[in-house]
Amino acid sequence: MKNQLILPFLAVALSGAAGAAPYVLPSHQPGALTPADIQPVYSLECLYGISSESSEPDSWGPRLSLNLYSNADDTVRHQFNLNIAGMWGSETYRGAGWSDKVDVFMMPVTAGYNVNLELGRNVFLYLGAKAGYAWADIESRYKDAEGSHTAKDTTGGFTYSFGSGLKYIIADTTYLHVGYEYASTSYDYAGDDDYHRQHVISVGIGCQF
Repeated sequence: MKNQLILPFLAVALSGAAGAAPYVLPSHQPGALTPADIQPVYSLECLYGISSESSEPDSWGPRLSLNLYSNADDTVRHQFNLNIAGMWGSETYRGAGWSDKVDVFMMPVTAGYNVNLELGRNVFLYLGAKAGYAWADIESRYKDAEGSHTAKDTTGGFTYSFGSGLKYIIADTTYLHVGYEYASTSYDYAGDDDYHRQHVISVGIGCQF
């Protein structure tokens, strides 16, 4: 008899609790790129630039990038980027009775676009180009039988590059890549127009936070 009296009260209590606590769908979890979102990915690359002219030193250094992806779960992914790099180079040239040690620092700031084409599971081929402005410090220390002198110049000019590479996605928020770029910078040195052209090898990692 007591059980028969308790059951209606339990039914009323449970129905009230269900009305007071409606079901809420879980919110979207941050992290994975989706086709509907454009999300930032930060990347760090190590660059090595091989000069196309024997009279100019090779250079090396890091490049930091902010990348914005669209269609991030598609087989074709569009990527816009802002980049800043620091490149250092040093070389000593010698001849009969003379030597010239040249030190170069360049800081290109560029904006660019890449298209990423899926080749297979988590593997992409990317093609892209960048353009912007590069600041440069050049120092020459020349010595010969008559003595030595040092010349310094701070200059800059328009810079651009284009290239391609392979990208491997190792997690939803992380990728590795290796690539090649042909880069050219125009600048004024000692009152003359000059060009610094390089074949640049890049190895890097990108992460979404």
